[in-house]
Amino acid sequence: MEDLPRRMLSSNAMKTALLPKHAYSDPLTLEREKQRIFFRTWQLAAHVSQLRNTGDFVCLEIAEQSVFVIRGEDGELRAFYNVCQHRAHGLLTGAGNTKSTIVCGYHAWAYGCDGSLKSARHGSETPGFHGCDFGLEPLRVEVALGFVFVNIDPDCRSLVETAGAMFEDIQRHVPHWDAVAVSDEFETDGPDLGANWKVLAENCLECYHCAPSHKAFCDMIDMDSYECSVHDGWLRSYAELGKSQNAAYPVAPEEPSQKAIYWHLWPNTELIIYPGEAAMTTFRFYPKSPNQTGTSSMMLLQPGDSIAQERLNYRWNVLWPEDKSICQSVHHGLQSKGYRGGVLVENEDRHAVSEHGVRAFQGFYRKWME
Repeated sequence: MEDLPRRMLSSNAMKTALLPKHAYSDPLTLEREKQRIFFRTWQLAAHVSQLRNTGDFVCLEIAEQSVFVIRGEDGELRAFYNVCQHRAHGLLTGAGNTKSTIVCGYHAWAYGCDGSLKSARHGSETPGFHGCDFGLEPLRVEVALGFVFVNIDPDCRSLVETAGAMFEDIQRHVPHWDAVAVSDEFETDGPDLGANWKVLAENCLECYHCAPSHKAFCDMIDMDSYECSVHDGWLRSYAELGKSQNAAYPVAPEEPSQKAIYWHLWPNTELIIYPGEAAMTTFRFYPKSPNQTGTSSMMLLQPGDSIAQERLNYRWNVLWPEDKSICQSVHHGLQSKGYRGGVLVENEDRHAVSEHGVRAFQGFYRKWME
């Protein structure tokens, strides 16, 4: 990856210089990102509440690699590449239950939930055919706080080694955690974003843009309390509720959450609590091309809880469109011949007007891309 142009940048500015703009649009860079980042990091796949019974499964895409997680007859969770070993047809889509058998829709090869080949139509009539040679290809799978993660790299560090401190931090702030489950009503694969995945990640990791771009959010949040802390492989953005009556939505003083917290797990997972109800939103984004990012989210609630429609309207019909518009404009601007490459604004005393979270993200990025 080429260095940033040093002209017009002082030594102090160089310390806060951005990634080169071609890194956000170059197809070869994306291919390197797949190999060096997405195929080596833990990716959020599901929550255990979606995988209670034998045959329950959830599919996901990891940088164009289709995989799935499934509950076996022995109660174990396993993950596999989502491809039949016969002629490479896909096996499962979305989420659901296969009972105890996964049947390929192409030639009806059948697999157990443990990935073993159970039957291959007329396979025994083929000389030298041995079913044990055609089991599904497994992936690493681990669970933390009920979140199910998968990793394509068989030699990766464990999830606990990678992010154990983050999950401990979540437990401190969300004491009711053991009771939550995914709400089917709010589970969704979101619309694609017309921007590079890094543009979205960087937007999530600073609130310097919040005052001009998220006026209702800033009316709800006490921006003087905003703090972005950087850790090994994860970040946390924290702010307390400012006003119960505000331009976003009202929050009663007795409600369980009087703060907003965003946990970012490198490279592309956000776990979020908003002011108000005892709920958590997950947000995972992943590259589909240098110019297109896919998104998916889940909402986890305590049994019997619900979320007022006005809050959902604000989060998905106001806050998210604001960020989407910003990211798409930035991505378009990164293609401009008139953009020379900027610097990051950093303020140790006022995190609400600081972009040190972006600097940390780009530091992670440079390290993993080496």
